[in-house]
Amino acid sequence: MDVVPLAIVLVLAYLLGAIPSGYLVAHLLAHRDVRAQGSGKTGATNVRRLLGWPGFFLVLFLDVLKGATAVVLARWLVPEPDTWAAALAGIAAVAGHTWPVFLRFRGGRGVAPGGGAMFAMLPEVMLLSTLVGTPTVLLSRYMSLGSVLGTLVVPTVTLILVVFFDRPWPYLLYATIASALILRTHKDNIERLISGTERRI
Repeated sequence: MDVVPLAIVLVLAYLLGAIPSGYLVAHLLAHRDVRAQGSGKTGATNVRRLLGWPGFFLVLFLDVLKGATAVVLARWLVPEPDTWAAALAGIAAVAGHTWPVFLRFRGGRGVAPGGGAMFAMLPEVMLLSTLVGTPTVLLSRYMSLGSVLGTLVVPTVTLILVVFFDRPWPYLLYATIASALILRTHKDNIERLISGTERRI
């Protein structure tokens, strides 16, 4: 693998992930800093508290697009079958979203860009994750519970696909690290879920 293209990919993927979609949408449409309310995050869930469901879905789409674009960009600059670049780009995009340089490293929880990157690599994994996460949210009305359970599906299903269906091993690296990062950002949510004080949608 050529180090220079890979370095370029990682920088661009991080910067893509760091584009603060939620912050920008809230600022443009409501002239407010979304970080000043709710969870203090810039993700779609917190934007919903300010702009309702239309704002939620707009930010969700933009954040998913960031992760998917990072993987597509990696494949363009470092063509397949070198799948390491795509996997590392996905991780960089999640890191950029979570710790964006443009907002003094205060971003979102990484679910949407992480899902976008996974969709660009293994769409079947994201389908199963969504089939677990979405009904959980609808039945429990806990967005965080759906995010956590959906995230846990990702490395599990990816491991099965890699071991038994010959999918690229670097994708398992992505699934493991990205899922760990996302679960880490949900630490406070998990604690509130356990204590019964988590906010419902």
